[in-house]
Amino acid sequence: MRKNKNIELLAEELSRIIDRPLTPDHIHPVSKGRFYYTQAPLRGAPMLMNHYRGSFFVDIHPDDFTEIESGAVSAHEYIYSANWLIGYYWAGGSMICGSYYQPFDIIGRNEEVKRYFRILSCRRARFASGYVPSEERCNACPIVNCPFSKYQEGNWENELKEDDPRMDFFNALRRRFEKEFPGYTFKGFYSHGKEDNVIILSPDWHYVKEAPFSFAVYASEDLIQALLMRTVNPKNWDQYVQGFSFQLHKTFIKNDKYVEATLENIHSIFEGMDYAK
Repeated sequence: MRKNKNIELLAEELSRIIDRPLTPDHIHPVSKGRFYYTQAPLRGAPMLMNHYRGSFFVDIHPDDFTEIESGAVSAHEYIYSANWLIGYYWAGGSMICGSYYQPFDIIGRNEEVKRYFRILSCRRARFASGYVPSEERCNACPIVNCPFSKYQEGNWENELKEDDPRMDFFNALRRRFEKEFPGYTFKGFYSHGKEDNVIILSPDWHYVKEAPFSFAVYASEDLIQALLMRTVNPKNWDQYVQGFSFQLHKTFIKNDKYVEATLENIHSIFEGMDYAK
């Protein structure tokens, strides 16, 4: 990335605010998400996240980046006016364990975000490699009563919560589907680029006779983003999921048709996939 003084100022001020190193090279104007883990940032809603390699980075809407780069909006003004989303992009499997973000006031709740990101860095290291800080490193850390450290007495209930509405949505969908189609369940959660009110179900291979037949669940990228940004926040999840339709699709077969989830179609889509049989 070419050097730009305004982007450098953005990185410098953000580094001071979160008390974590963040370089201009880690501020990315992007119009796409990171696979199914994160979604493309919206205007005025940059994503400040921890990467699985350890660094902190910002995914920002290209128009926002251009305005800062050109000086139309100062770095300071943007930081203080943006609706920041904080979290992590750790990848490594399902959407749920591999990514998370939530809206957060990084200015008004500055000490909380500093603490959250310090502890998050240690969590990332364990997630990526199993590394846990030594007693010496923990003693040198400014965080007190850290619940992650085995050398301190902390309580996760006192830390910044990572409530995940994606799981509320998934579990409500699963309850509805298991009621409508007994003997079948859900396993795995991902995103797709189709209509917001369509849930795509892809059959899993069936290896164990006693285990239920299961589907991987795909919800729209826009819906996943709305859930994480809390712009969609149903009071009753079971009622909310009634407005979605289920479609069946074998994701590993190109150009395969999408069909309505009926008992007949469910039986048909598992043909050739029941290794237990």
